[in-house]
Amino acid sequence: MLRSPRGAPASRVCGFCPLVVAAALAGCSAPPGELLEAPESVPATSDEGLPGEPTAEPAATKEARPTATDKDASATPIGHRSVKSGAIVYAAPHRRAERRGRTEARRPFAIYSVEPGDGCEGDWARVEKGGFVCLEYGAVSKGPAQIQPELADGQMLPFIYARPKILDRKTGAIAKVPRYQDRYALVRGDPPLDFLEADRQYTFVRTKTRRAGLMLIDAEERATPARDMKIAAPSVFAGRELASEPVADDLRPAWAVGRPAVLRERPDPGARQVGVVEYHATLEIDPSPIGVGEDSWYAVPDGGGPGAQAYVVAADMNYWIPGPALAEARADEVWIDVELGQQTLAVMRGPSPEFITLISSGAGGTGTPLGLFRIYEKLAISPMRSGPNAEDPYYVDGVPWVQYFHRRYALHASYWHDDFGKRRSHGCINLSPKDAARVYTLTAPEVPAGWNSLREHTGDPGTLVRVRRGAEAVADRRLPLGVIEEGQEESESQE
Repeated sequence: MLRSPRGAPASRVCGFCPLVVAAALAGCSAPPGELLEAPESVPATSDEGLPGEPTAEPAATKEARPTATDKDASATPIGHRSVKSGAIVYAAPHRRAERRGRTEARRPFAIYSVEPGDGCEGDWARVEKGGFVCLEYGAVSKGPAQIQPELADGQMLPFIYARPKILDRKTGAIAKVPRYQDRYALVRGDPPLDFLEADRQYTFVRTKTRRAGLMLIDAEERATPARDMKIAAPSVFAGRELASEPVADDLRPAWAVGRPAVLRERPDPGARQVGVVEYHATLEIDPSPIGVGEDSWYAVPDGGGPGAQAYVVAADMNYWIPGPALAEARADEVWIDVELGQQTLAVMRGPSPEFITLISSGAGGTGTPLGLFRIYEKLAISPMRSGPNAEDPYYVDGVPWVQYFHRRYALHASYWHDDFGKRRSHGCINLSPKDAARVYTLTAPEVPAGWNSLREHTGDPGTLVRVRRGAEAVADRRLPLGVIEEGQEESESQE
């Protein structure tokens, strides 16, 4: 039985528009135009009573106008506001200023002072991260602001995800799925509003079951019959916290990527089977390969029981390979180390790993670039799509925990597959939902509560990300803070 996500904003289908960042023909990215002014064209006050809309405070509670200060997250907010389609955050109280981030659509965000400024019919509000928001279309909202995406206890993802079913893989036929104005229109048998696009993942906030069958309800209350939809079953895989699951210095943490990985008493495919390691289960191996014929094997201490060593085919296991020291990282600095050969990611603190997991990087002709980078933009949720005339077109809504580190390449959650440990993406670094959320909370810049996105800026640089293969050194490809690489401002996007 499907459980509907709780606490999901009412405007998530296309209501948030992430920051326009780079788009290369390989890589993954959000649709272009994300920082355009158009989303603020309708006053938020016209949305009173919409599901998920914050309760407005009485007009009499409008705060006095303090003088501008350098108040930030450490200060006490003087109130909260919301903007229907999300508000652009500028580095100064005018629209010519650097664009720093964006608030989430219809969600409250904290303000610390209110003052006049250029290019805004209303007041400018000072917000966190030294930013300013035009309140021309802002509504007074009840706080507190919440970290985005909002998840209920036990909830792994902010939405139910589904796409039209593939009816025939030989011909590529895909179901033609109608969408209705609301569930009542579907039950009455009214003509549909439209039909869902093929090759697209859609987001839904809850389900309803009526005599017409199971229905998927989106954030705009539109209803889609579920019978011809493939509902995603996201991976529950999660990485390894080394503080609670330490590994001996002479061994390496590893995961089974075979389905399953078979343990044998000798490094020989004909040897007696002594155990099985289920898909994505973790264990420790001796990383020195043992060559037998055309195969390589790893020894697994205690794999055949206490004191009994077992052996596993190398192709069925991925393991973490320590990289060379990173001089750029301080002794206590958190940074991300990605190794493409074994498809792993480690959250490092100085020279030491604290969390390790499996990833899926670029496959085929869409490989993931090597180098030392910084996370230059983070988005709580973003859509991603293929470029124009792509041979393998796709559009995925509501991708959570997105962290761009180079052009259109990002770390992000992937709810559409469970192939972590294998190359799978169009260039981005795919993480399981649990791992993507875990890594996102540890990196900089830290997206404030009530915001959907934030770019790094002076005084708040992004976390270092090293992408390597084996122990080979990589080039330093970091750009100066505030510098946007050519092709990074306008583009079609890819996952």
